[in-house]
Amino acid sequence: MIDQFKRNKSKEEEIEHCLQMVQSRNPRDRSYAAKRLGELKARPDVLMSLMDDPNGFVRSASAEALGRSVDLPAPEVISHLLAAIDDPNNYVCAAAVNSLGLMQAMQAVEQVENCLDDPHPIVVQAAILSMARIDPERIKHRLVDYLQSEEYLIHLAATRACGWLFHEECGEYILKALENFMMLSDQQDLKLPKLYIEVLSRLNVREAIPLLVEIAEREVGLRGVAVEALVEMNAEEAASVLSPLLADPSNRLRRNLIEMMMKADYEAALPLVRPLLKDSAITVRETALAAISKWQDKVSVEDVRDMAYNDPNPFVRPQAVLTLTKLLGQEAQPDLVALSDDLNLQVRRAVARCLAAMDYLTPDGKKALLRLAGDEDTAEFAREALQAHDLTAVHPMPEPETARKVPVPDEIQGDIQLLLDLLETWQDSLPDLKRKFELEELSEVDQALSKLIIYLRELEPELK
Repeated sequence: MIDQFKRNKSKEEEIEHCLQMVQSRNPRDRSYAAKRLGELKARPDVLMSLMDDPNGFVRSASAEALGRSVDLPAPEVISHLLAAIDDPNNYVCAAAVNSLGLMQAMQAVEQVENCLDDPHPIVVQAAILSMARIDPERIKHRLVDYLQSEEYLIHLAATRACGWLFHEECGEYILKALENFMMLSDQQDLKLPKLYIEVLSRLNVREAIPLLVEIAEREVGLRGVAVEALVEMNAEEAASVLSPLLADPSNRLRRNLIEMMMKADYEAALPLVRPLLKDSAITVRETALAAISKWQDKVSVEDVRDMAYNDPNPFVRPQAVLTLTKLLGQEAQPDLVALSDDLNLQVRRAVARCLAAMDYLTPDGKKALLRLAGDEDTAEFAREALQAHDLTAVHPMPEPETARKVPVPDEIQGDIQLLLDLLETWQDSLPDLKRKFELEELSEVDQALSKLIIYLRELEPELK
């Protein structure tokens, strides 16, 4: 309540400051004040009075701000904006048309539609976008023609409108435009190709996937948006081609690539994903954890356990606790008990959730759960576990009746730790070999190593 009062007071103070600025002799001050009043959704009466300002920049800023300052119905505001369409300054006209679109002023549709034939591209641009907001069906059939316009602003607006309206008919023209752009030697302006890629993804133009893969591989400035598009389109065929980019320096790209691998269920990328559990970027580690959990990669247990106890980010640790439990199942209980006293509240809550997933609780597990249930910060999260485990369901973890025979030659039983270290080193080195071998081949080796490593880790206590 106090924070809300402070915010309201701060808003009122800023509005008052803007009202003082509109009296300034400097048109830049008046323009800024108009812009802020629109953003603050305040004083449309002042903005309407500024529509008569002698300076075109001020009138333009006021017209733009009016579209954000009020909600419909607002007949007086719409009347002022309609009058501004005839302003001799094209920027004022465009701003008024844009605001009418933002307000979805259906009563202005005829005047806005007339602006589609205006000789000035900036006015036509505003009219295209406004018509897409006010009455999409009246503009849809003209978008293909506007896409082929040589005027940059018109072409840009038509492309954006195609994405807004999911106009699939325009997909082939936008793909062709992207192909033409990629053939240019001078590609300084990346705004347009980024928009092409976003719209192609929105329209799910599958024919664009090969080009998007090529862009993701070769075009640094467009790589991120291309990968995002491939992820959105669930382009499974791109996973194997893009997997080497998991070593790219862009945090966002690495995260998006892991997401793509998961969507495509491309488990062959595990050797490249596993090292990202130690990535410097929080979002990358979190996404790598999700992949390890999805693919049940038990080789990663030690790394995940280390993250649960020691990750520097307090929000990654609880996710690691959940992943560790998913990987180990009942065997995660000793770790859950140890972490039930952790100083990190989110970790303790994650422990409570995980205890609910146990088939049964050991005495230590029961004590940990009761302790969490008695803590007001974790009680709500422990409730499910309490319901899942009544007193009759508490059992000690079963002890092995007899030591099993181990299929390991006697000659090397004393060197199990050395053998395990060598196998783990081999597996850790697989990402460095990706340039010399196919990823599928590395994946086969990784799976074989994983089986041996997991088996030897389980046998290690018995061989001591």
